[in-house]
Amino acid sequence: MVSTRARRLWVVAVWVGAVLATALNGVVVGYGVVWFQLFGETADADDYLVSSGGYGAAAVVLALAVPAIVTHAGPRWLLVPTGVTAAVLGALAVNAAAAAREAEPATVPSSSAWDGIGGVLWAPWTWALVALAGHGLYRLARGRGSGHEAA
Repeated sequence: MVSTRARRLWVVAVWVGAVLATALNGVVVGYGVVWFQLFGETADADDYLVSSGGYGAAAVVLALAVPAIVTHAGPRWLLVPTGVTAAVLGALAVNAAAAAREAEPATVPSSSAWDGIGGVLWAPWTWALVALAGHGLYRLARGRGSGHEAA
């Protein structure tokens, strides 16, 4: 039988892991596509669009994670870092979208923001956060409050 303390530590580890992995994935997709260029190329408008999609998708998933943390017994201290990270990634998405407008157009347009969005949403932990957020928003709308009352 697993003790309550051990179970709580596992819950915290899973929440922290999902939030960190989503934030890191957004940065890898957002920054990686602009940074990683072959044969002396520079980033073009398509690269910045993919970057914008990656940063933006991670920002939305993390913003949705906030009500999920509140309603599903997530660690309360994780709310602020999750919200701040979502805001930073959102600002990076806006910056990348602005850079796409000013960058050299791609010779053969082949990528869009959807490629960056897909690069973030392929990961199963992002869907776990989205599903918990949907259920959490439903619980808040029904007036059931947070999952912290039972603890």
